[in-house]
Amino acid sequence: MFKGLGNLGNIASMMGSLQSLPQKLEELNERMKSETVTASSGCGRVTVSMNGVGHVQSLKVDPELQGAEMEEAIVDATNAAGAAAKQLFASAMSHMTQEMDLNLPGMDNILSSLTGGG
Repeated sequence: MFKGLGNLGNIASMMGSLQSLPQKLEELNERMKSETVTASSGCGRVTVSMNGVGHVQSLKVDPELQGAEMEEAIVDATNAAGAAAKQLFASAMSHMTQEMDLNLPGMDNILSSLTGGG
């Protein structure tokens, strides 16, 4: 459609993609609410399930765990599930921006910071 216009064609295409970005982000957010990740503590005695936006869906604790050991295992499993949820969301965001052909400068850094990698 914009052949022969060089960078103007790229800019016009990107502007069209950017206009649909809010709707695409809302759709992604809704989809992530129904996605689930699960992680366990290092000791394997606590399991946490979270959706893709980081809300805890379930928590399973070995009934024999008590006190500080239980607290540490819950924190460990919750942090592991949170990291998995962030990675799921960042991966979905990356896929969405690729589908929309949005090669925005710094996007990799933004996605990396979402997952704690930046």
